[in-house]
Amino acid sequence: MWIRRLVIALVVVIIGGSASWAWWHFNAPRVSYLTIELDEAVRTLLVSGRVIGDGAVPLSFEQPGQILDLAVREGDTVSEGELLASLDSRQAEDLVRQSEIELDSVRLTLERLMNRELPQARENLARTSRQAELADSLYREALQELYEEARELKWAEDDEQAARLRFEEKEQRFYKCEIDIEELREAGSEWQRTIAGLLTQQELYKAIGSEVDRLETESDVAASQVRTARLVLEGLEDEDIRQARLNITRAENSLEQARRDLEETGLRAPFSGVISAITAKPGQYTTTGQEVLILIPDSGRTYLEAQVDEEFIGEVSPGQTAIISSTAFPDRTFDGKVDRVSPTVDPSRGTFTVRFVLDQYEPDLVPDLSVGIEIITEEGEQGLILEQGYTFWENDKLYVFVADNGTARRREIKIEDLGLGSFLVTEGLSPGEWILADTTLQDGQRIRLND
Repeated sequence: MWIRRLVIALVVVIIGGSASWAWWHFNAPRVSYLTIELDEAVRTLLVSGRVIGDGAVPLSFEQPGQILDLAVREGDTVSEGELLASLDSRQAEDLVRQSEIELDSVRLTLERLMNRELPQARENLARTSRQAELADSLYREALQELYEEARELKWAEDDEQAARLRFEEKEQRFYKCEIDIEELREAGSEWQRTIAGLLTQQELYKAIGSEVDRLETESDVAASQVRTARLVLEGLEDEDIRQARLNITRAENSLEQARRDLEETGLRAPFSGVISAITAKPGQYTTTGQEVLILIPDSGRTYLEAQVDEEFIGEVSPGQTAIISSTAFPDRTFDGKVDRVSPTVDPSRGTFTVRFVLDQYEPDLVPDLSVGIEIITEEGEQGLILEQGYTFWENDKLYVFVADNGTARRREIKIEDLGLGSFLVTEGLSPGEWILADTTLQDGQRIRLND
């Protein structure tokens, strides 16, 4: 009997337990989940922009002036180098003529210096050098003669002095009656002859000295003329001719610039294409860089522009991948890249301009169409990527719920923000774990996973 009661009790317990388990299991909430796996960590930046045209290029004159003529109309197909518009070129033509006259003038100056004044200066230096050599030679010969005459004069002085001494001796002896008058007269005559010879030598020495002075002066003058001729020649070679050549270079540069200015009075097509718009008219005065017409190239490309907050100026650079979307085409995206980044910031808006170009021409993206642009600013290594919607904050810590044997387990994680609501998980998760989508669960709560 008791066995029967025991069996019945066991059955009741089993049935009750099964019912309780069934109630607990089937009343657990169903939760969607994500199996987290390794994926490429990509940082992105989302900005808003507009299409700025299918490669449309605004054309303008490179100098100011009055528009004389427009050679094309909207819709015209033009070839590279074709004249599209022209400015009044009379002033530019006058400047070219003046520059040509100036160049001819400085060239004639150099020709005169090289073909006339330079040969004359060289010949003058050669002539004065020859004259100076001759004058110096005559001066040295006269100086040598003066030296020789000085010796003759010294000898004459010695002879006169010796004759005088002999006469004085004879005179004393005559007074002593040691010699007769004839011997004294003979001594006196000899003395007179030496005096005459000395006077002759003195006159000759004086005459030669005067000639030496004259020849020395002529030699100094001739040397001074050589120096002057050399200075003239050096001045021609080092200054006048150099300056003339410099003037020619300047005149050539001025003429080249004048011809460029004249050429720039004509606006020519930088490439083949179609005139999409004309924004000026004949007679209008235009400034440098002011748009005159718009040209779309034959091989058009689609460009976009966006104003990006200045805090990201260090993150955006040419060549980065861009993914473009538009509400006009909700099921499509367009591939492109960063084409150009403005080096300056607009201080009034705190933004900088970024231009994008699509990988291929997209005629559906018409000018001024609003677009969203996702810029891939950094492509890193493999990592665990998690969307922001699977996370929640609590007490300044970030958590997720992980499925653990039918229960939700709260787990703290650490992340790096990749932008656009994507995180790179650096701590707290492992590949293959199930991350629950419901962030309102309780830690340890029983759950059922959606298939």
